[in-house]
Amino acid sequence: MNRFLALRLALCGSAALAGCVTTAAGGGDPEPHFSSLYANYLSGCAQCHAPGAVGATSTTEKSLDFSTQAAAYASLSGKANGLIGNQAGCDGVAFIVKDKPASSLLVATLDASTRNAFDLPGNPNCDNNAISDMTLPKLGKAPSAAFLTALKTWVQNGALND
Repeated sequence: MNRFLALRLALCGSAALAGCVTTAAGGGDPEPHFSSLYANYLSGCAQCHAPGAVGATSTTEKSLDFSTQAAAYASLSGKANGLIGNQAGCDGVAFIVKDKPASSLLVATLDASTRNAFDLPGNPNCDNNAISDMTLPKLGKAPSAAFLTALKTWVQNGALND
């Protein structure tokens, strides 16, 4: 690993632990595009959801990888896997249901109003009680209202890798 990358990772990790969240290039509100959502908030999820992540615990969802934008999109295109306890009811539930933010586990995990109304007939045990322990973040700040609006719009528009 080159020194620049090592320094950047160290600075990002320190900032995240201090409660900072990276913002999209140029600052401002995120746009409903995956690249903007990743830069604005989702990249911080790598603190726990990435190979060798310092914040990972035995209860951390195992199939998510936010180490890069490409890895994050690929893993969010899948389903929850390896959850334990009351969260196990969400195993097999899609993180993103294109065109349906209200049925997307990612949105329910980050947004309280979506989480409170979450109802999947095919997965009745994946409800507010199963998702509540997954509310984020364990480190850093909660997503802004602007981020949540952009996230829902992105999912509603087909969750493209843009």
